[in-house]
Amino acid sequence: MNIFKNYLLLLFISLGAIAASLSSCEQDEWVSPIPYVLVDTTINLSNQKYLPLRLDNGYVEILGGYKGILIYRQNATTYRAFEKASPYRTDEACAYIYVDPSGLFLREGCGNSVYDFEGNPSGGVAQYPLQQYRTLLDGNYLRIYNTEGF
Repeated sequence: MNIFKNYLLLLFISLGAIAASLSSCEQDEWVSPIPYVLVDTTINLSNQKYLPLRLDNGYVEILGGYKGILIYRQNATTYRAFEKASPYRTDEACAYIYVDPSGLFLREGCGNSVYDFEGNPSGGVAQYPLQQYRTLLDGNYLRIYNTEGF
């Protein structure tokens, strides 16, 4: 009878461990508080106003998206385009993203969150990454979009 109790106890412990591991793998699907806005624009990188995008770590801001778009050149073939609206707080006037004066990271205007140039939170209260738009480089033209297809 003791062997049966031991097996039963082992079975309950195993089932409990399995249930706990499965429930810890489940994560609530995060829904961005930033309203969806269609983005599909192309800029000519040889235009003088986009001069900073000719150098690595250069950036410019353009109109578009919900609160604007910040375009960052990582290298000659990789550009990143971020929504300027903060994913942490969208309703406040200070809730916009900008490049810190040091040029080393992105910061939220309210001053509470810091992001790396891949859009990941790296300090402060933000838990979710920046909204990022797709980019497609074709010669001197950079397309920024969130639509499917080309």
